[in-house]
Amino acid sequence: MSRWRPTPDEERWLEVAARLGAAVPRDAVAERAGGWRSTGPLARIALFVLGVVAAALTFGILGFREEIMLLFAGLLAASTAEWLTVGKRLHASGIEEGLCVAGFLMVALWFATLMEPPLNFAEGKAATLVLIAAAGAAGLRLLNPFVTTCAVIAFVSWVDSTAVARSLDQTIGGGVAAVTFGCALAALALALGAREYRRPSHDRMLDWLVATLPVAAYVQHATWQEYLVVSAPGGPGTGRLATTVLMLALGAALLVTGVRRRRHAPLLGFMGCVACLAVELRLATTLATETWLILYGVAALVAGFALDRHLRQPRDGVTSRALEDREGPLDLLQTAGAALLAQRATPPGAPQVEPAVTPGGGRFGGGGASGGY
Repeated sequence: MSRWRPTPDEERWLEVAARLGAAVPRDAVAERAGGWRSTGPLARIALFVLGVVAAALTFGILGFREEIMLLFAGLLAASTAEWLTVGKRLHASGIEEGLCVAGFLMVALWFATLMEPPLNFAEGKAATLVLIAAAGAAGLRLLNPFVTTCAVIAFVSWVDSTAVARSLDQTIGGGVAAVTFGCALAALALALGAREYRRPSHDRMLDWLVATLPVAAYVQHATWQEYLVVSAPGGPGTGRLATTVLMLALGAALLVTGVRRRRHAPLLGFMGCVACLAVELRLATTLATETWLILYGVAALVAGFALDRHLRQPRDGVTSRALEDREGPLDLLQTAGAALLAQRATPPGAPQVEPAVTPGGGRFGGGGASGGY
């Protein structure tokens, strides 16, 4: 049993309870989860916002005029979050997450105010990097994939503001540095996802990065391209070519990996790459907006219809047929998924308890009789 956070086995049982709901007895889950408690997604979001608001109100009560109050308010919010986590054994319930994130950010903001004159690291603002590091540390402490993903996306944006990235943008094209760095991080997360992690939260952190980083990096590139088109129309198309090649390579890797691993996150990342490629092809042509929308829509329909027909017969365990009977294959798949999530949940050295009566015959004599005295 861990005091500061759930153990991997306890977190697996919490995941089982979240997926199967009332199908699993609460008492059995509470015993195996070590007393840790969680909430549903809607309540978690609401309580997260409430925690952030509570931290902000704490800072307001202490006073906005002095910068040292940022430190006091941040430490108070972070300490309250730790008390809720350790004392009340709350995990992924929202309120402690909001307090922890807000507390870390306020402490980092106070530290940034001490950097006078403002410091730069690789000609990027060091204060921004401190805030990003604080958000990432809070996400890792809470095992929260949303917070860690936001921190990584902000880090990609910070890298794009450095002198090296600006020089690369001027040489190749605006926003290419952000796309290159974002695609590299997405590929790294995809490669790390091949390992087996005992914590479901670690899997979700990598999945969120794989699914969101390509689109997030391309959004910064698209903003750069819009600025260049307005300020200097008719510029070189080197940046567009580099972006297209990167998106094609990453999209192909995501598609192949998603099909082989049978995971949703790489396939979602692949669809994001396809959308980014569609925008790039639209900018490279002179077709009217209505024309390319019709062409892309027809192409998507044809591809979807062909894929559906191809997967009518199961291929490598993948099929497009819907499992309509919930009392049949679907329940079996849910039970198997729960068993996978809870694997190794029992300590290796724990004694095996045999049932008192085994219906249908025992080891000797039948009817559950064991033959022992």
